[in-house]
Amino acid sequence: MPSMENEGSDVSRAEEIKNQANEAFKAHRYGQAIDLYTQAIELNSQNAVYWANRSLAHTKLEEYGSAIQDGTKAIEGYYRRGAAYLAMGKFKEALKDFQQVLGL
Repeated sequence: MPSMENEGSDVSRAEEIKNQANEAFKAHRYGQAIDLYTQAIELNSQNAVYWANRSLAHTKLEEYGSAIQDGTKAIEGYYRRGAAYLAMGKFKEALKDFQQVLGL
């Protein structure tokens, strides 16, 4: 079982990689962005933003099947987190996540 320290460093590293992917996306290097988002997902698959961003990069390359798969993962992530916030009575946080689901 991974230690909490390793999980924290994986989350930090995933965020760094996501930022690199965002830069590649802005430069219209969509294939590179997909590769980097994939690396971020491998480190932290619970972050719905990574799935949503990779979905958009797939769309730019007209890889619609992959875009749909990643978009579905993103929606599931926001919905699950929103449901957890709702159960905890954190209504503002739940609302934000449910609005993300609607936006996606």
